[in-house]
Amino acid sequence: ILVEFYAPWCGHCKSLAPEYAKAAKKLSESNPPVPLGKVDATVEKKAAEKFKVQGYPTLYFFKNGKQMEFSGGRDEAGIVNWIMKKTGPPSTKVTCDELKKKVEDNK
Repeated sequence: ILVEFYAPWCGHCKSLAPEYAKAAKKLSESNPPVPLGKVDATVEKKAAEKFKVQGYPTLYFFKNGKQMEFSGGRDEAGIVNWIMKKTGPPSTKVTCDELKKKVEDNK
């Protein structure tokens, strides 16, 4: 789960909100679905202290009980791509033709 710790008055948080919502919708439709959460750190002060939140917005990814700082982009694509790299399969089976096409598409 990716969790955003935010403050309602924070301008950066307000800018992130629509992108985070779009990423949440897209990730909820992935297989398997990946949840995104939000915590108002001005209300849930103990949670913010527990996770050492020092600025807003702060995004942490939690996997298997481990906390990791989010280092992806702050737009829908950046969030989704970062999460998919952390949660997706380590590799994907492709045919020779598919691999050739991927190589050509990335030139």
